[in-house]
Amino acid sequence: MAGGSVDSILERIGARRAYLAEQAQLLGKQLAEAEAELARVAAAEQVVAQLLAEDAAAGEAARGDGSATATVVEPGRVVPYRKDAAGPGDLSAEYQRVLKEVAAVGGPVRCKQLCERLGIGTEPRKVEAMRARMKRLADRGWLREGAPGLFTMPG
Repeated sequence: MAGGSVDSILERIGARRAYLAEQAQLLGKQLAEAEAELARVAAAEQVVAQLLAEDAAAGEAARGDGSATATVVEPGRVVPYRKDAAGPGDLSAEYQRVLKEVAAVGGPVRCKQLCERLGIGTEPRKVEAMRARMKRLADRGWLREGAPGLFTMPG
C-alpha cells in the first residue's frame, strides 16, 4: 500500500511539474512578444514626436520669428542643432552623458556597447531608445554616423 500511494504522489508531482514547465514556456513566449511590441511602440512614439517637433520648428521658421533654433523631441527634452548651440551644455544631462561616453570611447561605438558602458541594460527596447538618441544627435551635428550603427564624435 505504501508503495502505491508514493507512486501516485510521484505521478501527481510529475504531472504538476510538466504543467508548470509548459506554463512557464508559454509565459516566456508571451513576455518576449510583449517586450518586442513595447520596443516597436516606443520607437514609433519617438519617430512621431520627432516628426511633430520638426513640423513645429519648420512652421516657426516659416513665420520668421527666429525661435526655431531647437527642436523639442520629447516633452521636456530639447536637442538644438549643434550650429545653433553654445556647446554641449545646451543639451539635457542625458544627452551630455551620451556625448561624454562616446568621446571616452575614442572611436566608433555601437548603441548596444554604449548602453553597456552607461549601465542602462541591453534589452532591445533600451538599445532602440539609445539608437534613436544617437541618430537624433547625429542628425543635429553632435555625433557622426560613419558606417551604419557606428557613431563617433564629429571631426
